[in-house]
Amino acid sequence: MTIPGTRVLAVHSAVAPALLQSLLTAADEVVLLVPAGAGDEASLPPALAARVLVHTYSCTEDAVALARKQHGAAPFDAVLAVWEGAVEAASLITEALGLPGCSPDAARAARDKSLAAARFHRAGVPHPRSWTFDATAPDAGGEALEQCAEGRLVVKMPRSTNSQSVMLVRNRSELAEAMAVIRRLYRTGRRDNRLADLYERPDGSAPVLAQEYVGGVELNIDLLLSEDAHAVLGVFEKHPAVGPTFGETHSVHPVSLAEAELRRAVDVAVAATRALGATRGAAHVELRMGERGPVVIEGALRPGGFLTPLAMRRLTGVDPVAALTRLMVAGSLPEVPPVPGDRACLYGAVNVERTGRVVRITGEARARALPGVVLLDVIKKPGDVLVTLPEGTDYHIAAFLVEGGSRSEVEGTAERIRSLLKAELEEATA
Repeated sequence: MTIPGTRVLAVHSAVAPALLQSLLTAADEVVLLVPAGAGDEASLPPALAARVLVHTYSCTEDAVALARKQHGAAPFDAVLAVWEGAVEAASLITEALGLPGCSPDAARAARDKSLAAARFHRAGVPHPRSWTFDATAPDAGGEALEQCAEGRLVVKMPRSTNSQSVMLVRNRSELAEAMAVIRRLYRTGRRDNRLADLYERPDGSAPVLAQEYVGGVELNIDLLLSEDAHAVLGVFEKHPAVGPTFGETHSVHPVSLAEAELRRAVDVAVAATRALGATRGAAHVELRMGERGPVVIEGALRPGGFLTPLAMRRLTGVDPVAALTRLMVAGSLPEVPPVPGDRACLYGAVNVERTGRVVRITGEARARALPGVVLLDVIKKPGDVLVTLPEGTDYHIAAFLVEGGSRSEVEGTAERIRSLLKAELEEATA
């Protein structure tokens, strides 16, 4: 049910009907800001056009100016972002309009994993031992590799997202290769890297964050936070990723931890978000539970991406985006019911293992017909170029969500989907 008279501003990467539908279950009117070239009102589905206004912006300063103008004409009740690339812009708008939410300081700390690691250290939040250096420096990362007790480092661009640039390094040769990849990523423009705007370094530097490798069960924990309380929207266990890259394969509920371990992991996730400076808003925390207990890998001050919101809604009936909207407007946290023991949910992707141009994709009809398949979205088509990690992020040919009565059932269905849905690739030429 909508909050009568509510008007919210959302900053996103594109005109996304599913996002808008969720927002409109809580708000009467939505103003959507998207980057120039990402869409306009003409791309709105007719059913949404009466309650949604779309504006494009060229830079963050332009987005803030547009928001001020719109707010002056008809005040907003809340500002929010669910896309990682919009978190900082939304925080600056929130501050400019004097509304509650993520501060620019907290947004910067969440977006820059080097700043986040420093804040976790100061607050006593368990996190991997960390080093920062410049990939352009002589012997970049050599000292960190020598100091790492287990001899395994995970290196990444501090502002990376979608697992781009994240690599496991075990020796000097792998370190040199990783630094070469990171230098290339900092130099590539938007034409070759759709995330280039997030990494741009006008001063020519190439910052790197290196962290000791932490083993154990990896969890995604999604939270909503008010100034003095929190609600757990969902906890999913990620498919094991041990390197050399860390692509997204799938996440599943229920998780394999005992209840006491799970409570401990949630407590650490909440502490991590507060250490970043979170007050009112959403958080998505990734951590590993091993011999040391829960260790925070990353924390983001926005809802989980990909199919995480849909999976949480299917399990609990709570729409995370609608709940976030109500939280930002009224300060109220949702009541999240426990998930019945006989319900399991898994969301994931079908990935390719090499770079190339899609010739054809086969097996869709058979995969779609499998029992428990709630969603199967083939997101690539013939002619599309796929680029795998660590340099690319377009390595998924399909996204899917499956449900069942047990974890083993949904994991079996996911394995079957991947065995059926295949992409035939050819070499991609310029």
